This record gives sequence, structure tokens and C-alpha cells, in this order.
Amino acid sequence: MRTLVVVVLCVAAVCLSTACQRQRPVVDPANVAFGYTDDTGSKLLTLADDKSNLPIDVERAKSIVAAVCSEGREFPIRYVQFQKHTAASNFRQSARNFANDEGHLFEFLQGHAQPDDTCLLVPAGYLQANPISANEVPNAELAKESVSRIEKEKARSVKTSRLLHRHGAGQEVATVEFVPMPDSLLGGLVLVEPTRLSFFDMPANLKEREHGSCWRVDDGCVFGHDGMNVPAVLGEAGRQLVFFTTQGFEGQAIVLFQAKDGKLVALRRAYRYQAAV
Repeated sequence: MRTLVVVVLCVAAVCLSTACQRQRPVVDPANVAFGYTDDTGSKLLTLADDKSNLPIDVERAKSIVAAVCSEGREFPIRYVQFQKHTAASNFRQSARNFANDEGHLFEFLQGHAQPDDTCLLVPAGYLQANPISANEVPNAELAKESVSRIEKEKARSVKTSRLLHRHGAGQEVATVEFVPMPDSLLGGLVLVEPTRLSFFDMPANLKEREHGSCWRVDDGCVFGHDGMNVPAVLGEAGRQLVFFTTQGFEGQAIVLFQAKDGKLVALRRAYRYQAAV
């Protein structure tokens, strides 16, 4: 009997020291929200739900415990209350209108984010299941080998590219614009890994040039790398989540993508209306 107890204890010890410690909590990767900070970076308001265009559910809001903001910085946050529009609101989701806008209000418990920043909001356990990947070389060049792989996969030449995120030797996230064929325009976001490429395609047509817009309003048919950003990449190799923003004429489109079957699939979207008053 004593021998059996010793064996059981040893097995338990091995489990705790190896496999059991590696287990991650099971969370739904789409269970996130988005928000933006005030002019001090110490408060945050949620943006409307992407499907209903209404404020997110109060119970969902109260489950949020952390914000992931620019440069992949993580902050603990606390739910305060639901804030309603005031008569002075101009209905812009900007730091200047923060006190008059509507959404669930949070305060930062430690540190400050950048003023007027866009953040990914997550519940307890989310960042344990999907740890943040450090961005080691922002705004550098996309590796030549990666460009060659992208060109081969899409069967078209790359015209311009901009590296937005690199983690170690095996992960890059970049925006890419391809050479027109002949009036067909193609840009997009790509996650590069050693054994796979995952794309979010942004097609357009050169014939739209006469209207001054191809990808976005009044873009002059120029693919706007500079307006696109990846504040954070989460998750481990093979199951990454890409937090992506792109600035347009009237505001900012916000998406959380998941890499799946060669594509970057949108899990959650939001929009920050910021048009000049």
C-alpha cells in the first residue's frame, strides 16, 4: 500500500512540473471588445458591438479585466459604470469627445496607455490562453525570403510592403501591395510563419481611379500602408490572433483576426468614427 501511495505522489509531481503546467485555460478567441482612451490614457470607453451597433452587453463588459493597447502593452482595468451620451456630444469616438460619448467606462488600475489610443479588451484568462508576442523589430523591412514566398503563393509580384510586427525568426506580419494585373488591384495583410502564410485580401479595381477612391474614401487609389497598424499579436505559433487597425477618411476600422486555413479570418470588428467636426 505504501509503495502505491509513493507511485501516485510521484506521478502527480511529474504532472505538476511538466504537462499540467503547460495547460492553458480554454477561452473563446472571439470573446473580446474594443475601446479607446481619454486624453490622459487613464480611462477607457468601449466601442459599440460590431454586429448590432449598440453598446456591448453589461455582463460582457463587467467580465473584462485587461486592455491590450499600442505596442502590445497590457494594462489591468476596472469596470466603473455605463456612461450615456450628453447633449454636448458630437458623436465622435475621440479623446476630445470622451466625456460626452456613450459606452462602458473603465479606469486603468496600473500605468497609463497612450492618450486617444485604441485597445483590445479581454476577460480573465484570455491572455493566459493567448499570450502577447513581443514586437521585436517594428517598421523594419519584410524579409526577402518572405516576399518571395508571398509572390509565389499569390502568383503576382509585390509592389510595396511594410513590416508591422516581427517576433523571433518565425513570425512576421506585414501589409503588402501587389503590382496591378492589369486593372485588378490587390493589397492585404499577411501573417508569415515558417510553414504557412495567412492572408486577409483587400481587392480593388484601377477603374475606380476616376472616382478618386479604390480601397478607401479619397485614397487616390494609393494603398495606405502608413494608416495600417498591428498594435499586438497574441497566441502561440499555429494559433495566432492579430489585432489590426486601419485609418480611413472618417475614422478607424478595427479587427481581431485569427489565422485559419491560409486566411486571416475576422473574429470581431469595430469602428471609431473620428471625422472632423
